[in-house]
Amino acid sequence: MFSACVIHGYHNGSKFGFPTANLQFKDAPEIEKGVYAVRVFITEGLFTGMLYVGTRPTLKFNELSYEIHIFGFHGNLYGRKLSFSILSKIRDEKKFQDVAELIEQLKQDRLAVERLAVEAEEDVVG
Repeated sequence: MFSACVIHGYHNGSKFGFPTANLQFKDAPEIEKGVYAVRVFITEGLFTGMLYVGTRPTLKFNELSYEIHIFGFHGNLYGRKLSFSILSKIRDEKKFQDVAELIEQLKQDRLAVERLAVEAEEDVVG
């Protein structure tokens, strides 16, 4: 289980239709770059999401970023603490030709995470 504070980012995820909670850790965990299926724990409850760890090469950034797109959550998390656990790695970090290609991949990543979340629920239930 990992915990972090939500900070402001560049708001690119919102522009792409995938708003993210940018995370700031006291001690950044050593998580390999890529996209992960995660369970997110906040006051409002338990959510599924996708975690991105990387340097956003398509957008030409260099600093390491940790950010989570939380499925079904609409609200303000700035300054709040959230916790998450990793279910599975979806893919490695990749540089895309353009933003349109990145958005298409994010849609595929979301489908993959949703499938994993359903499978995880089925394992728990039964």
